[in-house]
Amino acid sequence: MPLTLKPSPDREVVDTEKAEAMVSSWRAELLAYQTANPDSLLCDKIILANKSYTKEAITVIAKFLTSTDEFSPSIASGIKYAGLDDMIASRMEDEGLAVLTAISNAFENSQLVEVDLSDNAMGSKGLTACEMVLGGKAVMNSMESLKLCNNGLSEYTMAEVATLLTNEHGIDGSCIAQNLRRVHFYNNMSGNQGCESFAQIMAKASHKLEDIRMSGTRARAEGSAYITSSLSSLADQDKLKNLARLDLADNSFGECFEDLANALKSCPQLTYLNLNDCMLTDEGVEAVCVALLEADTPLEYLNLGGNDITPEGAKSVVNLITAVNSTIVTFIADENELTSKGIRIITKAFNSQTLKEITFNGTECGSIGADAVVAMKDKVPNLETLAIDDNRIPEGAVERLTEAFGDILTEMEGNDDEEDADDDLSDDEGEDDASVDDLAAAMANVAV
Repeated sequence: MPLTLKPSPDREVVDTEKAEAMVSSWRAELLAYQTANPDSLLCDKIILANKSYTKEAITVIAKFLTSTDEFSPSIASGIKYAGLDDMIASRMEDEGLAVLTAISNAFENSQLVEVDLSDNAMGSKGLTACEMVLGGKAVMNSMESLKLCNNGLSEYTMAEVATLLTNEHGIDGSCIAQNLRRVHFYNNMSGNQGCESFAQIMAKASHKLEDIRMSGTRARAEGSAYITSSLSSLADQDKLKNLARLDLADNSFGECFEDLANALKSCPQLTYLNLNDCMLTDEGVEAVCVALLEADTPLEYLNLGGNDITPEGAKSVVNLITAVNSTIVTFIADENELTSKGIRIITKAFNSQTLKEITFNGTECGSIGADAVVAMKDKVPNLETLAIDDNRIPEGAVERLTEAFGDILTEMEGNDDEEDADDDLSDDEGEDDASVDDLAAAMANVAV
């Protein structure tokens, strides 16, 4: 296996002296590998993250990577993965831009496959500084994975990113977006127009897509609709058949969940789905669950937290859980209005050897829900984490949870154990426990 070049894990400012020491260590490592593997590629991956580089330091590193004095071809020419995230913390703007420009241009003669520029203050100037590894010849025909997370990308800068990724080149009119397997945009400030730019990128994407993250967008309903409509269009073109991971957390899909559902039903390989804080409500959650059932997805991770799910919505989740009991590893339903009735309905559906994590934080759960979780224990024998904090579960029920799950149960620091949440349930919710059992059992036995 080719070597990976990376500095020590210590968080620090890298000056000239430290850069020279880093390069010296890399040189020795590469020479030793070359001696043992004379006909092999020396290095295909470099990780420069978690440091803050001065302009002089990055010049030393870039010169080493591009030099052919000791290694021919140059080290940079063989690198496929460039981890260039979090490189300019605390640097003044001019120096930060100089650092990004120098390291980006070092890969001019490379064919980068994966680029991570997250956690750098980009802006339009930063985008220009990194143009070689975003849209230049270093990635024109090779880039398959791009991460631009926590970069503070404005709507204007996001539009520039879309232009770089969708610009056609060559006689066949191809573009970078067509080759993308993974594209991550998280925690930027691009808003509605940024989502429109994302849609422009998706319009050029292909069936190669495996991993999409467009979360923390600061978008409202208008922008969120751009996301779902672009995914729905891809589904209609059968371009989501290889999608394995989809993270759309913190968007507003309450008015456009039909497009989201249309996309999901065309994702038969989906293993990871994050829809946390997406304002789906019961109606949207039902549409999502039905779509996932139709796709027959082998889900391992499902996050439906923060979607205003009530006990009625919980009924929609039951069928899906039943279908993925053989694959599900993580199930999250935090910050919903499930109440103990919804918790009872959902926990009745679990019967899984693979499940390792369940979270029901902030779900208006009381003693009835807590006891339903206890009753579930033997059906999830490999559970490693149970979180059910920020509820109103009385002390006795907390003790029963602790006795049943021990260290698996996370801290109950936010739980109000002086008043049972179930005291607030209406009569038909709190007294008709038998009907809840019957409903959950019936839903769990529905043929999928």
